[in-house]
Amino acid sequence: MRTLSTSVLSVCITLCSLCTFAQDQKIPLNEPDYNKPRLFNDLPDRIDFNPANLVNLFQLKMGQSVTIPLTSGFNYTGEVVSTSNEANVTSVVIRSTNRAGARLTFTKVTDANNAVKYIGRIISLQYGDTYEIVLENDQYYFKKKGLYDLVNE
Repeated sequence: MRTLSTSVLSVCITLCSLCTFAQDQKIPLNEPDYNKPRLFNDLPDRIDFNPANLVNLFQLKMGQSVTIPLTSGFNYTGEVVSTSNEANVTSVVIRSTNRAGARLTFTKVTDANNAVKYIGRIISLQYGDTYEIVLENDQYYFKKKGLYDLVNE
């Protein structure tokens, strides 16, 4: 009986030491790189726009080129890389040719009451800034945000 209790005690001590050792190991995490270059430094923090001026984007086909005048000093130029037209959601993704690596995602969502809402963003994982479509007081605009405000690594 004495050897059994000694064996159980030995196993318990071994397990406790293994647990303590495992807790000391650091789990590798992808730390955000807050020093990424900025893609939109030359643009304002807020760009007002009317989504009715962009609904023609939903008619584009994959591979088509497009230039979208978002503000007087900024035309978003690119190529359609994805389209989707489901029951209540229509979406288009445009890869930029004048802002390296950026993608514009523009989506129209229609609810059961036929109310329409627009969502989207301009984002590049290579850069530290993005634009997100925001609705405030019945006015849509692109709001500049940090990449890690939208993306968790």
